Amino acid sequence: MLSVEEAYDEARRGAVWLERPPALRLIKLTGPQRVWFLQNTITADVDDVPPGTWVESCFLDSKGRVQAHFRAGFLADEIWIDAEPDAGRLADWFASYKFRTKVEIQTQERRCFTVLGPDATALAGDGRIELDEISVVFGYTLGDIPAADLHTDAPPHAPNAVPELYDVVRIEAGAGRFGVDFGDRDLPQEAGLTRVVSAQKGCYVGQETVARIHFRGHINKVLRTLRFDGVDASGLAGRELRSGSEAVGRVTSATTSPRFGVVGIGMVRVEPPAGASLAVDGGGEATLGPVPEGTKVKTA
Repeated sequence: MLSVEEAYDEARRGAVWLERPPALRLIKLTGPQRVWFLQNTITADVDDVPPGTWVESCFLDSKGRVQAHFRAGFLADEIWIDAEPDAGRLADWFASYKFRTKVEIQTQERRCFTVLGPDATALAGDGRIELDEISVVFGYTLGDIPAADLHTDAPPHAPNAVPELYDVVRIEAGAGRFGVDFGDRDLPQEAGLTRVVSAQKGCYVGQETVARIHFRGHINKVLRTLRFDGVDASGLAGRELRSGSEAVGRVTSATTSPRFGVVGIGMVRVEPPAGASLAVDGGGEATLGPVPEGTKVKTA
């Protein structure tokens, strides 16, 4: 098994694979009203998604808070949803909103392997979903590294990497994770997921809050990237961040990148500008990344 440093180098020129923690992640939707059902339930506009592609979306509660974050892949006769960490809970919510809709909801339990590196594009290109008799594959990118999630029982043909590599790549890319960087008390806009919510389409669960923020409101905090100096990544998660004497946020994830040193993600107020230096509770400094594009903030 390759170390983080060895696997990171290989992921930038070829491909490595790692196994993700065991979890129930897949939901399969069939039936003639499957697209209509999702259109009226989740945050993304899915009315005209071409077969063979996936969209990123959320399921919200009635107050507009994120309850699940996932990818929905559209094929000719079915939709596959990859939800982390627990698709079972999302499937139960879907069932509670189904009523008389002609859609069948099934959970599917398979091992999940992530392939990282340029060779991952041969499995499924960015934004693609592939299906065969033994596997479901979602293709995407993390920063500048192509990736593919394989839901199958057989490991891919590539060098094996330590599981820690995935967090190195996703944190470096600023990709927040449900249950780690944001949770079920956060709005999608606070989780940096403004891109996955539609303010134009018709009614869906939590849509009133989404529309109110989009048309008349703003948010005060959001996930932002961090680069650290003078501090070790171990134990950084949970530490407070300060601008002068004012607490402006906290670290949610941190790791050591072979390229950039200690990097992280934090839930931070929107006012400090990109490039601002923040003091880390317990010592060290963090350089703050930008507010995600499209985030609605208060204007002067």
